[in-house]
Amino acid sequence: MPPRPLGARLRAWLNSPFHRFAVVLPAAIALIVGALFYPLFREAEGHIRDEVRAAIALEISGLEEHYHERGLPGLREVLQRRIDAAADQDAVYLLTDRDGKPVIGNLPEWPAGARVADESWFHVREADGSILEGQVFLLYGGDRLLVGRHSPLESFQQRMAWRMWGSAVLIILVAGVIGWFFMQHLHRRLERLALEAGRIQEGHLSQRLSLSPRDDELDVLARRFNTAFDEIERLVDAAKHVSSAIAHDMRRPLIALRQAVDQASEEGDTDPRFRARLKQLGAHTDELLRTFAALLSLARIEAGAHGPKMQEVDLSAIVHDAIDLYEPVADAQGRELVGRCGPAAVRGDPDLLFQVLQNLIENALKYGAGTIEVSVGTDATRQVVLRVRDHGNGVADSDLPRLFERFYRADASRSAPDGAGVGLALVKGIAEAHGGSASAQHAWPGLAVEVVLPAAGEAVAVRPTELA
Repeated sequence: MPPRPLGARLRAWLNSPFHRFAVVLPAAIALIVGALFYPLFREAEGHIRDEVRAAIALEISGLEEHYHERGLPGLREVLQRRIDAAADQDAVYLLTDRDGKPVIGNLPEWPAGARVADESWFHVREADGSILEGQVFLLYGGDRLLVGRHSPLESFQQRMAWRMWGSAVLIILVAGVIGWFFMQHLHRRLERLALEAGRIQEGHLSQRLSLSPRDDELDVLARRFNTAFDEIERLVDAAKHVSSAIAHDMRRPLIALRQAVDQASEEGDTDPRFRARLKQLGAHTDELLRTFAALLSLARIEAGAHGPKMQEVDLSAIVHDAIDLYEPVADAQGRELVGRCGPAAVRGDPDLLFQVLQNLIENALKYGAGTIEVSVGTDATRQVVLRVRDHGNGVADSDLPRLFERFYRADASRSAPDGAGVGLALVKGIAEAHGGSASAQHAWPGLAVEVVLPAAGEAVAVRPTELA
């Protein structure tokens, strides 16, 4: 399968509610924290700006008093005294003449951007990045006085911005990591439940969803599903018991009927039509007996009462025997039965495994068309794969997963009048009794049925029913 495009993989990733939750949770927490702290930041910023202006206003008030009492010389004297004292490192003073030439102050020149207008406030950025804030006064004679302060607001904003962004990143990382681990834990647990549910869907009706010691919401849900599975298993067992009982009870009268038909054929009328009717009745009776025999075998296998007699078996030899047996039948239909055999040693019951070959080949002869290919060999995973393929019309997609259900028959294009829908169910039962599985795939054209069995020497997963 070719790799999916990045966009498709990203959409699939985002379609998962776990991934969306892992992304949305830290983002939502960061937004909430930002919404709570941003107003506090703005409020603190306003307080700092008010304090700076209050300090400037206090400086101006003192200087104004000296200017009114002692004139420009007094103002120069107090400015020089304050600059020399350097009691306030953030205070800024600059007195210039009418041409803007500095007379006294701790600024080398008039700050660029500070408007020369009486009682005008300015807010400019200095070369070192700090903010200078203050007020300008035009004195008598055209002299200019600038009183200001290096504002701590810029550094406060920078520190707060770094802290807020750092906090947001830390919150997102911590929430993301916690959310990710939580989602991974939940995802693994749901995957395990899905795997167990898949095994039940595959026919392992004794399988149940596992529970954790926490007894949380998922355990409550799993317990409810397990209760439903208990009821389904009970109903299925009851249906199997009924079909097995019917098959068992009907075999004896059918055998008696078959014997009566044989006796009537030997002793009866010589009328060709009557004898043809007897022959047809005998064929129908044989088909019913085969169906009931298959049902009984399936019931015994599923119950473990007819467990496989394990021994090492060369499945290739069984395939050869089956091909030899059914080759004349295929020739009679104008078809070909070909085999391709590789090393295929398994541990199993040779009679049951031969039954598998019989059912698969008969299924291909009845419902398929063209050449029937039978292959067996060991794959890279040390499993023996038996494959029977025909070149007929195949089955519809909706029929594919139900082919191994007992009494299920596909659409009319693959139905035969003498089929009962038990053969593939028996194949599946025998395969599972050997620790293997059976599946069907489209072969384009035709249908391919695969039986996968553990190779000899590999561990065999025996079904619980086989231990009964």
